[in-house]
Amino acid sequence: MILVSEDELGKFDEKSKSLLVRNRKYHLDPSIVIDPGDEIIVQGKRFIASEFQPIYFGKLIKRNTQIISDIDASYIIARAGIRPGIDVLEIGVGSGNMSSYILWALNGSGSLTIVERDEENLRKALDNINEFYDAANIRVNLCELKDFVSERSYDAIIADIPDPWDYAEKISSMLKPGRIVIFYLPNFDQSEKTVISMAASGLKHLETVELMKRRILVREGATRPASDDLTHTAFITFAIKGSGIEYRI
Repeated sequence: MILVSEDELGKFDEKSKSLLVRNRKYHLDPSIVIDPGDEIIVQGKRFIASEFQPIYFGKLIKRNTQIISDIDASYIIARAGIRPGIDVLEIGVGSGNMSSYILWALNGSGSLTIVERDEENLRKALDNINEFYDAANIRVNLCELKDFVSERSYDAIIADIPDPWDYAEKISSMLKPGRIVIFYLPNFDQSEKTVISMAASGLKHLETVELMKRRILVREGATRPASDDLTHTAFITFAIKGSGIEYRI
C-alpha cells in the first residue's frame, strides 16, 4: 500500500504493520487495518492510502541512474502497444523504472527480458523491482548487447543505450515484423544517428518526440506553474519493422 499526498509519498507494510515516511519507520497497532482511501496523519502530514501504481515506483526506489520519466514511460507503453501476453526486450535497465511500467502493463502475462551490461545497475534495479512486483516472468541477461543471443523474437524492444546505431541490425533481427522498437536518447545528435542507421536494417522511422509535463500549483488566489520542473528528459524515437514484402496497387 502507498501513502500519497500532493507533494510526498510513503509506504505501508501490511505484514509488519509499519509506515515508512521520510525514511523513518512508524509501527502501528497490529489490530489496525488500512484500506485504500483511508486517511493517515503522520507528524501532522495528511496522506491517503492508495494501491501501488507504477508512477510511484520512481519516487520510492533507490536510484543508481537517471530514470525514464513517468510521462515518457507512459507514452512508450501506449505507443508500443505493450499489453498482457506479449514478449518485451528491454536493453539497459537503469534503476528499473521502465521495467516497472512494462510489468504493470503485462499484468503477469507475457515476459520481460532484460539485457544489462553493468552488474551493479542490474542488482539494484532487480532489488527495486522485487520490492513491488513478482519477478517470475523476468528473464535477466548480464552481458553486452553484442554478446546477447536470443532464439525468440520480441513484440516490443526498448533500448536505453548511448550508441544504438551500432546495433540497429541486431535489434531489428530480434523484433517481429510490424512491431515497434523504441530508442531513448538524451540529445539531438544521438537521435539523428539512430534514425539514419535504420535505412539498412529494415526499420522504418515513425516519429521522434520530446514530451514535457508542466505541473500547476493550485493555491487560492495564487495558482501558477511550478518553477522547479525538469523540462527536457530525452528524445524518444519510435520505429516499426517491415516484413520485406511489398505490394503495389
